[in-house]
Amino acid sequence: MALGEIGRRNETARLRAVLAQSRRDRGPVVAVIRGEPGAGKSALLDAFGTAASAAGFRVAVVRGTGAEDRPYAAAHRLLAQLRAADEAGAEGPHGTPSGEDLGRPAAAVPAERGVPLALCVDDMARVDSWSLRWLLELSRTVPTAPLAIVLTVRICGAGAEAVTGPANGTPDEPGAALLAAAEPVDLPGLETNDLPEAAAERCRVRLDTGTAAVCGELTGGNPALLRALLAPHTGTAPTADALRTTAASGAVAGADRWLAPLSAPALALARAVAVLGGGAEVVECAELARLTVEEALGAVDQLVGACLLANRTPLAFRHPLLEAMVLGRIAAGSRAALHLRAAALLRDRQAATTTVAHHLVAAGLVGQEWAMRCLWRAARQLEQEGRPQDAARCLRAALREPLRPHEKSAVRRELAELDAFVDPERAVRLLDAARCESHDPGVVLEYALALAAVLAECGRAEDAVTVLDDAAARLGRTSGDGSWQLRLRLHKAFTCRRGPLWLAQAADPPGHLTRRTPQRGQVGRELAALRAVQEADAGADRGAAVRYARQGLPRGAGRGSAALLWHTCGVLVAAGEVAEAWTHCGRGRQVAGARPGRWDHVKVELLRAAVLRARGDLHAADAALTPLADRLLAFAATGHPAAVTGVAVLAEVRALKGLTDSARSLLAESGLDRDPLPWRRDSAHALAARAALHASDDPARALDDLLAAGRLLEEAGVRNPALLPWRSRAARLLAARGERKEAAELAAAELDDARRWGTPEAIGTAWHAVALAETGERRIDLLTDAAALLARSPDRLQRAVVQADLGAGLAGLGRGEAARAELLSAFRLARACGAEPLARHVQDVWRSLRGTGRGTLELSGTPMPMPTSTSTPTPTPAPVPAPRAASMPMAAPGPASDGEQPSVPPAPTAHAAPQPAAHSARQSDSPLLDRLTPQERKILHLAKDGHSNRDIAGRLFVAVRTVEFHLSGAYRKLGITGRRQLAQVFSGG
Repeated sequence: MALGEIGRRNETARLRAVLAQSRRDRGPVVAVIRGEPGAGKSALLDAFGTAASAAGFRVAVVRGTGAEDRPYAAAHRLLAQLRAADEAGAEGPHGTPSGEDLGRPAAAVPAERGVPLALCVDDMARVDSWSLRWLLELSRTVPTAPLAIVLTVRICGAGAEAVTGPANGTPDEPGAALLAAAEPVDLPGLETNDLPEAAAERCRVRLDTGTAAVCGELTGGNPALLRALLAPHTGTAPTADALRTTAASGAVAGADRWLAPLSAPALALARAVAVLGGGAEVVECAELARLTVEEALGAVDQLVGACLLANRTPLAFRHPLLEAMVLGRIAAGSRAALHLRAAALLRDRQAATTTVAHHLVAAGLVGQEWAMRCLWRAARQLEQEGRPQDAARCLRAALREPLRPHEKSAVRRELAELDAFVDPERAVRLLDAARCESHDPGVVLEYALALAAVLAECGRAEDAVTVLDDAAARLGRTSGDGSWQLRLRLHKAFTCRRGPLWLAQAADPPGHLTRRTPQRGQVGRELAALRAVQEADAGADRGAAVRYARQGLPRGAGRGSAALLWHTCGVLVAAGEVAEAWTHCGRGRQVAGARPGRWDHVKVELLRAAVLRARGDLHAADAALTPLADRLLAFAATGHPAAVTGVAVLAEVRALKGLTDSARSLLAESGLDRDPLPWRRDSAHALAARAALHASDDPARALDDLLAAGRLLEEAGVRNPALLPWRSRAARLLAARGERKEAAELAAAELDDARRWGTPEAIGTAWHAVALAETGERRIDLLTDAAALLARSPDRLQRAVVQADLGAGLAGLGRGEAARAELLSAFRLARACGAEPLARHVQDVWRSLRGTGRGTLELSGTPMPMPTSTSTPTPTPAPVPAPRAASMPMAAPGPASDGEQPSVPPAPTAHAAPQPAAHSARQSDSPLLDRLTPQERKILHLAKDGHSNRDIAGRLFVAVRTVEFHLSGAYRKLGITGRRQLAQVFSGG
C-alpha cells in the first residue's frame, strides 16, 4: 500500500472513482482534497497520480509556488510537463505555450489520440490566480479526451483557506468558484486502528492497541503530528507513559511549522490559552496575554486560520500535542510567572478551587497564605473526586509555602495518608523525618500514631511497635496527661493484633488495659473498641461485646474514625447486629479519612462488603469490592493485612457465586494460593477463602486449609465461631467423605462455643454441621431445628444451604411434598443471594425426586424447566416441619412428633421469638406462610390485596416504617423480592 493510502481507503476509492467518471463521461471532472496541515493531502495526491498513471492517464503535477506576481506560472508548468511527455524522445527544448494558447485552455492542452489527462495541483492557496482561472475555464470546456483535475487545499475550522483572488479584485474569485465546482474529499484524522500501520511505515515504531489510543488522543490522528510525536522513539516500541512524557515535554519536531508564521499577539494569545488550558474564555486569555479584547479576537482568528485553535469558544487547541508544543516553547521562568498570574486572575474571578490550585502547583513557591489554603482545600476536593495523585501534588505544593508548625504537621499527615495508598515507602520516609525533627509532644504523638498506622498497613507491625515504644519513651520525659501514654499503648495493642502472632507478647496484657478507668473522648472510644474486640475473640459475653462496641463507635468524622468503625462494626456483625452495623457503614463514608485513595476508604468499603456477605448478598458484596480489586491485589501481594482480608473476602464471594476462575485468579495474583502464608490473623481469612474455592474440586486441600485456619485462630486466642466457623465447615467436608465421627467432634466443639456466644446464625450453623454427622430421621430433625434458628438470622445464604440439605434429606426418605417446599425456598434464596452453584444443586435434587406431582421450579415468574408428570397436576407443597418447642429459646417444652426432646441449645433472650400458640390447629394459605408472625401475615394479606404501605399503616394503626420493616422481614423469610410474587405465594406456588 502506498504511503499516502494508509488509513485512507475510503478517500482513495473516491479518487479512483474520479478517474472512472472522467473516462466514462469523457469530460472534465474536478475534485479537491481538503484537510488540516499535516493531514496527508500531498501524500494522497501523489498516490492519486500514481494510480492515474497506472490507469493510462497522462499525469502532470504542480506544487504551489507562491509566485503570485507571475501570471500563469502554474499553468505553464502543467503544460510543459504534458508537452514534454507528448514530445518524449524529441531533441531540443520543449515549446512553451503562448499567451494566446493559454487564452484558449482546451486548445492549449496537448491531446494525442484521446489519451486521458490527469492534472494534480497541490496547495492551491499558493497558486497564482491566473492559473486558477485557467483551470476553471478548462473545467468548463469539453475537451477532446477524458480529463481529471484534482487539487488540495488546507481547511481549518472556519472553512477552506483563502485562495488568491484576481488582480482586479472583482468578487468573481476563480479559486472559490473552482472549489464550489469540485467534489470535496475531506481528510479526517487517522482512525486508531490505522495508527500502528502508519507508525510502522512512517516512523519504524511499533504500537499496540493501548499506545495507539494514546497517540490518537494526543494527535487527533494527524499524520504529521504523529511523526513528530514518534520521532524520538524511532525503532522502538514506546509505552503509553513514555509517549505522554514526550508530549508533555513539548520537545517535538515540527513546532516551527505551526508557530513560526504567527504574529506576536497571536503567539502571546496561544501561550495564554496553553497555560489556562482547555475551556479558557477569550477575556481571561486576553488579560493573561496583556492584550485588549479587540486584539485578542484578531489573534483568535489568526490561530484558527493556522489550525492551532478549534473554531469555537471557549478556546481550546485542536489537538493536545499542539498545546504541548506551545507550552514547550515557553521558558521555565516565564511559564511559572504566567501560571502565578493565572492563579491570581482565576481566584479573583472565583473559579473552581481545583483550577486555581493547578496553576499554583505549576507556579511553585508563592509565599502567600491564600495559596496554602487554596491548595489544602483543593487536595481534599480532589480526594473526594477519586484523584489521589493530584491531591498529593497539591499537598506537596502546600508544604513549600510558609506554614505554622501545627499546619505543617496536619499537611504532612494528610500527604502521608495519601502516599500510603500510592507509595507507602515515601509516606514512611516523610513521617519518620517529621517525627524525628519535631519537639512538641502533641505533634510527636500524632506523627507516631500516623507512622505506626502506615507501617501496620504495609504489614510491618514490628516496626510500628518500635515507633510507638520510641514515642512512649520520648513522651515519658515530658509533662502532660496520661492519655498520651494510654493512646500509644492502645494503638500498640491494635497493631499487635494485626502482626505475627508472636508479636502479641509485646503488647500489654489484655486485662491490664481493659481494666483501666473508662476515659472520655477519643481515647475512651479506643479503649471501648479494644474491649469489644477482645470480648468478641473470647466469645463468652455477647452482651458485653455489643455494649463496648457501641461505646467505641466514632463520634463525628475526626481522624481515626475509620479505624474505630472497622473494629466496632466488625464486632456488631459477629454479634448478629447486622442492621445496626449497616447503618454505621453508611455513616462511615462521611468520616474524614474515608475518601477514595486512602486506606480508610478501603476499610469502610471492606466493612460494607463484610456486612453484605453476612446478609448473604453476594452480588452487592462483589460490587462493593470490585472497584478496589486492582489496588487490593497489588498490596495483598506485599502482605498488607487489610488488602489480604479484602482479597480473601472477594475471592470467597466469587467462589460462592460460581465464578471459580475469577476467584482462583484473585488468589494467584495476590500470592494467597502459596504456602506457607504469614502466621497472622488475616491469613485465616485467606485460608477460609481457599477452602471455599476448593470445597468442590479438592475437598482434601480445602479441609487442610480450614484446619490450618483453626490452628491459627486458636493460637491467637479466638474461640468465637461467629468470626470464622472453621469447625462447622470442616465438619461438613468430613461428613461428605464419610468420616462422621471426626465431623461430629468438630461440630460439637463449635456448638459449645456457639451456645456461649448465642446468636441464631452461630448456633444454627453449628447445628447444621451436627446434623450432617447424623443419618435418617435424626438428621432431618436436626436440620429442621437448624433451619428454624437460621430463619431468625440475617444470613439468607446459610439458611438456603441448610434448607437445601433438608430438602435433599427429606427426598431421600421419600417425603417428596415436604422436600419440594424446602427446595423451592432454598432455590429462591440461593438465586436471590447470587449463589448459582447452590441453586444448580437444588435443581439437581429437584430433578431426582421420584413420584407424581413434579412441576416447574419458578423464580420471579420465570419457569425453570424440570421433569414433570403429565398425568398428575403439581400439588401444593406440604408445610415445612416446624421446630420443636425445645429448640426455641425461652419457650415451654412440648412433645415432639417422635416423642423425643432434642438437645437444642438455648439462645439469649434478646434473640428469642414467640412460638405460635396453636400452630398445628391452624392452616395458613400456604405452607411458606407458617414461618411468618401473625403481624407479618396480616400485613402481607393487605399488601396482596393491593393496599399501599400508607393504607396498611392506617388500617392497623402503626407507622409506615413499621409496615416496611414487617414486609421486608416477610419477603426475606419467603425468599421473594417484592409484591409481584405474593400471588404466587398465596396460591401455594
